[in-house]
Amino acid sequence: MGKGTNDDSNLPHAELTKSSSEKEQLETTSQKNDFQEDKPSINGLISTNTVSNQEKLVKTPTTIHIVDGEKGGAGKSFVSRALIEYCASIKHKVAIVDADKSNQDISQIYNNVHSAFFSDDDKKANQADHIFDLAFEKSVIVNLPAQVYSKVTDWIKTNDLDEIGKEYQITFVKWFVCTGGVDSVNFFIKSLDDLGDRVTHVFVKNFGLCDEWDYVDQMKDFIKAKENHVFVEMTFPKFPFWERNMIDRLGITFENALSHPELQVISKQRVKNFLKDAHAAFAQTGLVK
Repeated sequence: MGKGTNDDSNLPHAELTKSSSEKEQLETTSQKNDFQEDKPSINGLISTNTVSNQEKLVKTPTTIHIVDGEKGGAGKSFVSRALIEYCASIKHKVAIVDADKSNQDISQIYNNVHSAFFSDDDKKANQADHIFDLAFEKSVIVNLPAQVYSKVTDWIKTNDLDEIGKEYQITFVKWFVCTGGVDSVNFFIKSLDDLGDRVTHVFVKNFGLCDEWDYVDQMKDFIKAKENHVFVEMTFPKFPFWERNMIDRLGITFENALSHPELQVISKQRVKNFLKDAHAAFAQTGLVK
């Protein structure tokens, strides 16, 4: 019985205030309840008393969007911000997770941002589990820090999260932000080799860092990766540096920049054009829905 109720059955000798017929009725009801609680489930179905609140949920399919790139300065946070605002533009509710302990710029710009960190310490391994827990209610966008590739990969593989996800309609998408450098492309290929059969991969060509991608398409290892794996390619548009630096200095969203008094008309138009191109690129992948 919860707090604030007027039930006096917990008081000493309360049973003396009830008639013998009432007591007999209570005992009979108690016996019935005990029988029903002990009775095994019918047709092999799991009793709701044996499952967690997560397992009781009748959920719609959700996706854990991991924005990766391994290298620092690849543009992971920028792509994460664009993805967050694309989801907002199509009214697709998502939970936001900033996993970058050293530079939580996502947390400084958006509200209700969760934290989850990947650690080599077994005692702290469950700190990343919060990401999967959030996916029981809505899709999740995770902004990763640099140099956590092995930790994230181990988290998915060791816990068989892709298999658990199938049971609860939770899928994974890795948006790998590539700088255009050979080492960045090689990291993407390694991710395909390690997780290609578990996680949907998107090769994000960051045109803000490189505007020539023909040589990547001609790399033997990249051609071989296309033959061995199925993945999506996406062009992430270039954003003018002045407007980017201004938005970063102000600590505002792209959407807020469209009405901010410190940005002039032409700058606002550049932001608008960028959002239009970025949103179209995300929509074309068909992976955000």
